[in-house]
Amino acid sequence: MSASSDRHATILATLSMIGSAACWGGATVMSRDLLGHFSPPALLVIQLIASVLALVILSIPHRPWTHLSPALGKASLTGVLEPGLTYSIGLWGLSLTSAGSASIISSTEPIFIFFLAWLIFRNKPTSKLSLCILIAVVGLMFVSYDSALTEADKSLAGDMLIVLSTAFAASYVVFSSKLAEKFPAAVLASGQQVVGLLCALIIYSVARFFGTISENILNISPGVLIYAASSGVVQYALAFWLYLIGLKHLSPSAAGLWLTLVPVFGVVGAYFWLGEVPTPLMLLGMVLIVGAVTVGHQEK
Repeated sequence: MSASSDRHATILATLSMIGSAACWGGATVMSRDLLGHFSPPALLVIQLIASVLALVILSIPHRPWTHLSPALGKASLTGVLEPGLTYSIGLWGLSLTSAGSASIISSTEPIFIFFLAWLIFRNKPTSKLSLCILIAVVGLMFVSYDSALTEADKSLAGDMLIVLSTAFAASYVVFSSKLAEKFPAAVLASGQQVVGLLCALIIYSVARFFGTISENILNISPGVLIYAASSGVVQYALAFWLYLIGLKHLSPSAAGLWLTLVPVFGVVGAYFWLGEVPTPLMLLGMVLIVGAVTVGHQEK
């Protein structure tokens, strides 16, 4: 690869990763707002339906019908990991523990990615990248620490479910890093999310059958449904599409470092969207995260 091509790839990966982190961080705030109108399984179904439709549209320039093959079907099964199991188990765990505790556990995802990439693919990051990941994780814990202190409702079972969901999310990143080069990002993401949507529909249907949730999606007001669908396009379609574009040019560990920006955008979004003012400790954590990403962003 020529120097100019390498530079173009680095810029594309950087912009894609920043964009995906901004989508995830901003949409998280939207989802928190929407949970006052929906149960988590119902919200996930609506968001994923909107996301799949958006990804199909994004796939059209790549003529997705030409990519239909057993290889794409196999690659799409990673959608069971995320959004399927990651969000389904994560929402279940969140219902049993505090949001602050869940945030701290989820912040270890880059470490999970680091070790899984090393164990499965022998992909060992540089010492510089490893240090940046460590600093960013410390920053993530600072961002989450205050909310964990103020929320006492915790359970070991809930925490273990969050650990499991975080491991599934990290596994998705590691395996998708090997698939991202084989298919256009929108095509791969649409396949993965069709599988994820099937998982979400099964969970929603089972919950309805056993009476765990009672609301009927068809009875929700059109305005709220449009809001929920929009959040799904941002959180799933755009975020995963951009992230898979970035993964074409980055190792799993380097991609994991970019994930640490998600709560930074989440805190900023919560300030402007919900009026939540960050504490000094959260601001310190954000500075550490941005500093670590700035120093380590060129590492692959």
